[in-house]
Amino acid sequence: MSILLIFLGILIYILILTVRFKVSPFITLISASFIYGILEGNDTVILYQVITSGAAKIFQLLAIMVFCGVCIAHMLRKSGFIDTIVDDISRVMKNPVDTAGVGGFILSLPLMCCNTAFVLIAPVIKQTVGEKVANPYLYIAAIASVISFVLIYPSPAVVPVIATLMPEFSDPWSLDITLIPVAMVMLVLIIFPGRRKTSDIKPVRVPGRQNHSRMKVWAPVLTPFVLIGLGLLIPTLSFFSMISVALFCGMLVAMLAVGKEARNEGVHDGTKYAGLIMFDLCGAGALGAVIASGSFPEEVFTLVSGNVPALFLPFILAATIQAAAGSRVVAAATTAQILVKSGNFFLIEPAALVLMIAGGSCMASFVSDPYFWLVKRFTGDETEGVIRNYTLPLAGTGLVIGIAGLLVQTLSQYI
Repeated sequence: MSILLIFLGILIYILILTVRFKVSPFITLISASFIYGILEGNDTVILYQVITSGAAKIFQLLAIMVFCGVCIAHMLRKSGFIDTIVDDISRVMKNPVDTAGVGGFILSLPLMCCNTAFVLIAPVIKQTVGEKVANPYLYIAAIASVISFVLIYPSPAVVPVIATLMPEFSDPWSLDITLIPVAMVMLVLIIFPGRRKTSDIKPVRVPGRQNHSRMKVWAPVLTPFVLIGLGLLIPTLSFFSMISVALFCGMLVAMLAVGKEARNEGVHDGTKYAGLIMFDLCGAGALGAVIASGSFPEEVFTLVSGNVPALFLPFILAATIQAAAGSRVVAAATTAQILVKSGNFFLIEPAALVLMIAGGSCMASFVSDPYFWLVKRFTGDETEGVIRNYTLPLAGTGLVIGIAGLLVQTLSQYI
């Protein structure tokens, strides 16, 4: 059986189990890994070793980051600190559209999860502008949170790409010199149309709980960034430039700042949610490892050679896998593991490679995407409305990010 047909069949299998039967992504991805490997003719003992090693690699890369980010998020929610954070942003931004966009954009970075950032900020947006008119602002926050999540290192959507495809890359932080400006441009491209769309809306601001010390409120969010900056600038403190270390310190600061009740409940709930996320990501690592260990990468590159430029392949693969698996981290990690089997990606500028994978992972955020249903639940819109206001704008964003990757690669050849 053609390996490309097996791959297509596995994508359909994942889509059916995820969308139609609502099966856990971990179960779906692990079973897909076994089915794919058996159909390709792998020895079952070796196949098991590949699956476990693929899952272990993702756990090693992301476990501490995800756990710390999610626990920080839940402690901020339980303590009510998130109300103060969004209120502070609104005082600076003035326009509620800007508050929604910048809030979603910023929060997904230290929390290491765009879904978690949206769950935190959405109720505050409703409280700030009024629930009846909140939907346009909710869509902006959702898309903005995805933009920073897929583009800016050290997001879990970017780390696997760099760790897998560029293990010898000495300074991954330098990629942000390119990635952050692209992310900022994309944020502006989302906010300005949002301003026009909401120009006739009259928000009714309902003040939230604002009786917290600003130092305590912002310390858990800012601590990781401060420590990373110190670690990059001061060689003797380079230990703190490791994102897992910086986030762990941020979590410790949150535990001290929020109080006993919020600390206990936040860590308890965060541990459960982080576990669900990590199991899903480990399933993605397993599937990616099985696909990468077989003949699929070579067949794909042989098929597209001379027909599709090598730079477009990461974009296409990420879009295809994201459409089936739903998760942007799954798409990025699996795409990276498939690409690592080919030498073609070495010719691509690292920032351009990240941009192409990020752009592809935004192209098909539909029914297989858990975020799609999360946005639908908070907005209360029909499926058509979510497609119109979330899926299509995000796909447009992904296309522009892909074009940015093409420009970066083209410019790198002349510099």
